[in-house]
Parts: sequence; C-alpha cells; structure tokens
Amino acid sequence: MPRFSDRTIEEIKNKIRLSDLVGEYSKLERRGGMYWARCPFHANGMERTPSFKIDDQKGLYYCFGCHESGTIFTFVEKMEHLDFPSAVEYLADKAGVTIREASAGDVKRKDESAILYDLYDRLSKTFKFLLLEDERGKEALEYVKKRGISDEMVDRFMLGYAPSEGNFLYDFLKKKGFSDDILKKSGLFSQNKYPYPLFRNRLIFPVRNYRGQVIAFSGRDLSFREDAPKYINSPDTLIYSKKMNLFGLYESLDELKKKDSSALICEGNFDVISMHQAGFSYAMASLGTSFTEEQAKLLSRYTDTVDLMFDSDAAGQNSTDKAIGILNSFSFTVRIHQLKNSKDASEGLEKLGPEGLKNDYLPFTGAYEYLVEKNLKRYNIRTPRGKSDFLKALSGFLSTTKSEIELETYIQDLALRLSVGEETVRADLKAGNNPNGKRRYEENVEEKSRSDWHLNTAAISPDLYAMLILANNMNLFKQYRQRINFGDLKDRDAQMLYAVLENALRDDIESKELFLSLISDERLRNYVSTSYELDEFSKDCIDVLDEIVDRIELRGLEEKRTALNSQIKLLSSQIDPSDMMALLEKKKDYDKDISLLKNRLYSSEEK
Repeated sequence: MPRFSDRTIEEIKNKIRLSDLVGEYSKLERRGGMYWARCPFHANGMERTPSFKIDDQKGLYYCFGCHESGTIFTFVEKMEHLDFPSAVEYLADKAGVTIREASAGDVKRKDESAILYDLYDRLSKTFKFLLLEDERGKEALEYVKKRGISDEMVDRFMLGYAPSEGNFLYDFLKKKGFSDDILKKSGLFSQNKYPYPLFRNRLIFPVRNYRGQVIAFSGRDLSFREDAPKYINSPDTLIYSKKMNLFGLYESLDELKKKDSSALICEGNFDVISMHQAGFSYAMASLGTSFTEEQAKLLSRYTDTVDLMFDSDAAGQNSTDKAIGILNSFSFTVRIHQLKNSKDASEGLEKLGPEGLKNDYLPFTGAYEYLVEKNLKRYNIRTPRGKSDFLKALSGFLSTTKSEIELETYIQDLALRLSVGEETVRADLKAGNNPNGKRRYEENVEEKSRSDWHLNTAAISPDLYAMLILANNMNLFKQYRQRINFGDLKDRDAQMLYAVLENALRDDIESKELFLSLISDERLRNYVSTSYELDEFSKDCIDVLDEIVDRIELRGLEEKRTALNSQIKLLSSQIDPSDMMALLEKKKDYDKDISLLKNRLYSSEEK
C-alpha cells in the first residue's frame, strides 16, 4: 500500500498552486496565459529567456531547455533533495494539510532532519536571549556595538552568544530531550571529544536557508587569543551543506525578488551585515569556503547580476578571480567593487558610517575590464612573453564566456591591446592557454547526455507509447493487461513502466503524483510527467491503444510461430506422428490468430 492516501495528495494540490511554489525559487513572467521562469534545473543554471513553463490548470511544469517536467511533488523533490514521502510531508506542512496514511493506525514520526531543524531553532533563540538579556552575553553585545552594528541588524540576523562554559551546550540540549545520537549528528560538538562543544565564548551568526530555517552557525571568537581560530563554521550535516548555502541569502530575499535586482557577494559575516546596514540589503557571503558553482546555481534562481566585493589583499583578489570564472560560466553579469577608503565593508562601516560606506561602494568595474587592468599591471605586454602570459591569465575567463558575441568582442579588444591579429589570439587560446577548456567541453557533454530526456513521441517505440497511454489512463490497465503481459514488451522503458502499472493496480493508486513516486528511473519518470501534458496520451487515445496492442500481440504470435516452425523442422523425423499432429494444430491456431489480427489492423488502416 502507498504511504499516503489519494485524498492527502488532492488536498495538497488544491491548496498549493504550482506557480506560487515555483515563484519562491525563481522570478515568474506572465506570457500566453501561463507563467514562465528561468529553469532552476539547468546544468548551467542560467538562461537569458525563461524556458520553464508552468501550467497551473494541469499542475505540471516543463522546461523546453533541459526537458525536466513534473508536478509540485517532483519539483520539491528536486529542489530540496528530498524523496517523495519527505516532499509530501514538506508540502503538507506548507499547506496546513493533515497527512492521512493509507496504512491506517501508523503514527507519523519526525525524521532526523526534522529533529535537527527543531534543535537549531530552539538553540538560535537561546543564543539570542543570552546575547541580549543575559549577563553572560554583556561583553559580546558591547563588542557588537563597537563594530557599529545597529539593533535592527542584530535582530534581523538573529545574532546570539554561545557561553564559555564547556558543559552548557550539552546540558541544555539534553534537558530539551535531544538524544546523544542526534547531538552527535548535529554538527555542534567535536567528533573526537564528544560532547565538547564547537562554539564556546563566541558571537553566533545563525545561517538560515531560503525558507528562514536555521540550519547552521558561524561563530566569531571573543577571547581574541592568537591561538584560537577567529571563526568556526558548522560542518556539513543532514540539513546543511557549506557549498550549497550562503550567509545572508534569506535576509536578502525580499530585495532579490524585485525586478532587475542583483546579489552582492562579500567576504565575511560582518561585511554582509555592514552592507545591509548601509542600505544594500542583497549582500551575502560564503561560509568558510570559497565561492562555489552550487552557490552560483542557487543565485541563478533570483538574479542574473552579481556584484563582488572581496578584501583588497592577495587572498581577496584570488577569491575575486575564482568567483568571476564561476559566475561567468553561468552567464551572470559580474561587477567588481573595490573600496578605496577601507579594507572591507566592516571597517568601512566603523570608520565612515552607513552613508560613507555606501558612497565608497558604489563605483564598479566590469569583470573583463577588471581582469584586464589587473593583469596589465602584472605583465609587460611590450614583450612577447608578457603578451603570452597576459593572454593566458585571461584565458580562463574567455573559456567560460558562452556568448559568441561577447567572446568576439573580447578577442578584438585583446588583439588591439597586444598588437597582434585576432586569429593569433584565437590560435593561442586553442593551442593550450586555456586551463578551463576541458571543463567547457565536459559541460557540453553533460548537456548532450541530458538531451535524451526529451520525450520525442515520434521516435519512441510502440511498446512505450502504449504504456504511456496506460499511465495517463490507469483505469484501463486492468483491462489491457489481459491482452499483453510483461514478456510481450521489447522496450526496456516499457517493461519498467508495465511493472509500475502492476504495482499501482495492486495498491489501488489513482493519483498521478503517487504513480510518479513509484518510478525509480528519473528519466522515465520525466517521460511520464511530460506525457501528462500531451493530449495525445489522454484524449481520443483508445483507438490508437487498441492498434498498438494488436501489433504487440501480432509480433508475439509471429515470434511464437517462427519458433514453432523451427521446432517442427528440427523434430520432423524424431517424434511420433501424433505429437507432430499436435504441433501442426498449434501452428494452425497461430496462423488463424495472426490472420484475424492482420485483417483487423488492415481494415482499421483503410478507415
């Protein structure tokens, strides 16, 4: 039996519009009576023109770029990296629907992820209380004020304080009922010295996901000892991955969802808060790691422009270069900001105040211009070797430029700067001055490998076509399984779909959402969800289905007759006449059935 009832699925669908759900991840555009968005599933994560169609009436989405399709449940599965039961629970909670399980009497238990969300929520509120209301947090609060952070920002970013007592964290969470098993998986304690806490005497910066749930902490040391790490960040857990989250993203969402918005990437937590205080409420930062492709893909849901403002030291410049390469490969417009009157935004806020920091931040340079100016200072392009090294330094950026027009413009500019021909620049890039060339090729291979996700109805086998009709009309399967069985099918996808139809029939599944959850092969599930959008699989399809089933039956009978003829020929001189007669009678039956099917098929073709 399926875990959830059809009634539960229908209640969720009735309360949550697909377009509203997608709108939480990507900007929507109204076109042709439907909503469209930039596809959040693309391998590259970016596109200039929205290709992701949302059909609220059918409750289905389809991307014309990567051919992803599905329902609200498959959308949540992919976006939140959940299995189907977890996606149902997530949407049920969002819609305020009480889950009814098909197996009556079972009590739904919270999984470990849900427990960790609860743990981090409770603890973040306690840390905030300790900072603002408890004597133990007095010095931490004074430090925050010294850094020029306003009360509004303290509240907005839910800043807190982890006390210095070594047993506080463990005792507090145990009293709240959390088990040692969960605490060991929480990311709050040393793996080697459990239950020694990671966060002691630290200013706490809660990290929230885009839904506002606290999923991790970043802690600034307040002992100011040279041997103590200045910042400690939560390790990866069941609910948190450093490379897939950004500090300040949730706090920036209102601004990011506005038209023509951009995202600002800073170096540290205080920089993010300082920029928000200065009025740039779209600032965020990586968490103990350099900027990643996963973070770029996350940002592509909301904007196509990113501002970079890293520290002016060597490490900051390296971070800028790496981020430019990643963002350019996702087709972002990248703008570089370099503070002139302070080394970072946090210092700028302290020295200049919000208005002064704002004025210092506003000038920017485009990514290409920034790289050119930086490397002109580094290499002497009046020498042959300097020209070669200069071009090599820019080759990574050029290799990730997807627009041919932009690339041609850059090549023309470089040829003029270096006093060489454009073909010379192209030849040098092609010859090997391109450390990221392989990566670009691999991306193309990945995109090509996904091309077979497109459901080309003219190219699929008759077997799969028939199974897709039955997947769209599950009430017919009980009738047609009397005519064809698993062994009659030659197409592997059709066989898999037949098995799923058998399971759905056995478990009395009626909803398409539950049916999709039974398909383990992601590509096949995508085929089925795409077929739900096409009328050819649901309207006036019985005649087509009958004809295909007739052809499958005919194929099976002809194969059996061929095998029988071989058997008769092989055994003609070895078996009794009575046994041979039985074989000939069987062949006669095959001939009769084949003749009837052919007559039926030919007559239908003439009509």
